[in-house]
Amino acid sequence: MSSPAPEHTQSRKRPGAACVECRRRKMRCDGKQPQCENCVNSGVECIFSPSNTRRGPKKGHLKSLQIRITNLENRLLEQRHDHSTATGGTTSVQPFSHGYDGRSELNVLPHEFHVPGAIPGPSAATIPVSDLLHAELDQLYFDRVHDFVPVVHRHRYLSWTKDADKHLSRRSLQYAMWSMAASMSTQLDHLCDPLYRSARGLLEASGLTDDPALHDTEHVQALLVLSIYEFTRHTFRRGWISAGQCFRLVQLMNWHRIDTNLEAVPLQPDELICMEEKRRVFWMAYVLDRFVCTRLENPLTFDERIITTRLPATENAFLTGQLSQPTGFLPEIIAAGDSVPRTWLTECIVLAALCGQIFSHKQQTTVEQVLCGVSSGFWQRHQWLEALLVKKSQIISAAQLLIPAGPIDPMLLFLNLVAHSNLLYHCTAVDSVSPTDSDVVLGYQQRAWISAQEIVRLTRMVSELNHFEIHPFTPLPIMLCAKFFMTHPNMDISSPLQLQEVLGTLQRLAETNYLSRDCLSRCVDV
Repeated sequence: MSSPAPEHTQSRKRPGAACVECRRRKMRCDGKQPQCENCVNSGVECIFSPSNTRRGPKKGHLKSLQIRITNLENRLLEQRHDHSTATGGTTSVQPFSHGYDGRSELNVLPHEFHVPGAIPGPSAATIPVSDLLHAELDQLYFDRVHDFVPVVHRHRYLSWTKDADKHLSRRSLQYAMWSMAASMSTQLDHLCDPLYRSARGLLEASGLTDDPALHDTEHVQALLVLSIYEFTRHTFRRGWISAGQCFRLVQLMNWHRIDTNLEAVPLQPDELICMEEKRRVFWMAYVLDRFVCTRLENPLTFDERIITTRLPATENAFLTGQLSQPTGFLPEIIAAGDSVPRTWLTECIVLAALCGQIFSHKQQTTVEQVLCGVSSGFWQRHQWLEALLVKKSQIISAAQLLIPAGPIDPMLLFLNLVAHSNLLYHCTAVDSVSPTDSDVVLGYQQRAWISAQEIVRLTRMVSELNHFEIHPFTPLPIMLCAKFFMTHPNMDISSPLQLQEVLGTLQRLAETNYLSRDCLSRCVDV
């Protein structure tokens, strides 16, 4: 028995295109012309569009998106796996739940940017920043951060900051500056962590390349700015590691001898600005090295005896590009002993240099005691340094007194704190070379106590400042004063009360400055 012939199933796909009316009403059109059945029944004009616009994604677009999503998922899994392997366990991921106050939008990948305590892997992924937030962070940086980290030329930075094809080192600098700027605003404080992680990722991705052109000025600037951010908002250890990387790159690029042979080389205005940026980065790295190493009793990184880089120009000359007039060298400025303070940056460098010389003086004395006894040159060095320190502290104190009644100058206040902490630090050098009850030691202890009294007075002025105006390294001289009161509790009946006062200042600073928290922990160890 033969089977019946199979019936041909009518294809669901109708020939032709639907008319305009059927498409509008989302009805099935039979495609008959001049009028389809639906239009005949409805009594409307049936119109067929000869060229219909194709809807939906372009051919291959969905496939491309799927491939990109897969690649991103693989990268995130690899990063989380690498972090888990390095820490010996898994890390819980917390979503980014903070919001912004409506002025801009910030879309953050939570798996990538909010892993507590983790340092991101070498990835160039960054959080998107709107144009409005971009402009606000730039302005905030130059309003509140540039004063104490004056290493970025504003107009030069603004000339490339909105370029879409910036290389990694410039993007690293941009996000490092934004991290620091966000930390100076209560409204933008919640952006610090994602911006910081973006900056770290960009720096590490830039560090993987072997192209020396990428390790340029912006790369070192980013390391310097980010290390200061880490000192104040992350951990001391993380900041010290980043600072060390900055120091080594500065040495590798020979920025400690920029002006060795420049007299015979004419430079264009843009080149002069770039050269001045390098000088400022070097000297800020030098200041950071002196302040931190001396407080930790660590070896100094830079040997000032071989530095042939001129001191920075004035801020106005830097801003306007009028840099044809050369500045002096550090030994010349120290020896000159001007009666009027120079720019705050130059004075900060001089004070940092004197701080380093006190440290070297104390370390040399320690070595002499171990090897052959204190040499006769000890007192000569000690008295020479003392004369410099006393004169410098008098000049800076007088400059602060000359300021008319009004807002406190945060930079001058910081210089005054450092000048008196240098005197205090210098006086303690004699403790190990003379009997503790000798007239010499007692005399220097009395001078140290006077300097400590002045630091206490200055810390009261610090408390009057907005915490965004306070120099980030202010806790360092205050910590030295606290240690003196703790090791000399019987100097005066008021010493315990003054100790509590300076510790209270450190505790208030610790609310926004993690360096102050580290200083408090070091005071506890005394």
